Amino acid sequence: ARGFLQFMLSKEEILRRTDLVSDLSGYDCAILVSAKGSGTWPFLFRRGDKIYTKTSQAVVELMKSLPERIGLCLSTAPPPWSEEREEFLRMLARWHDEVFQEDLERLTRRQELLREIDRALDERDRKRFEQLSAELRRMR
Repeated sequence: ARGFLQFMLSKEEILRRTDLVSDLSGYDCAILVSAKGSGTWPFLFRRGDKIYTKTSQAVVELMKSLPERIGLCLSTAPPPWSEEREEFLRMLARWHDEVFQEDLERLTRRQELLREIDRALDERDRKRFEQLSAELRRMR
């Protein structure tokens, strides 16, 4: 989001139309930039009923046509606590653990394959080398 804010700062016309606010309701064009660790979306751009989460999409939309007013909220506070948010964070933690475990298993298997490939080369076992190399390529 830093690059997006720098983009905004470089465009005088955009700055003239931008209001720094703590509440984005009432703005047809709204931008939320959140601090790291705040537990909310790092970047949201809303124009009408369309929502974008990538800064590049926001730049394209702003360059197409500038709205009359733009609400910009720089958020450092986490969103209010709720059961839904707690469940989301638990699910995110489980997903992170699963992905980490899969990555760890894949890395371990890759290292094992490389050792076996080295052994096949040392033993001049061409068939085994080709099998292991093919398996290594499939992992990518």
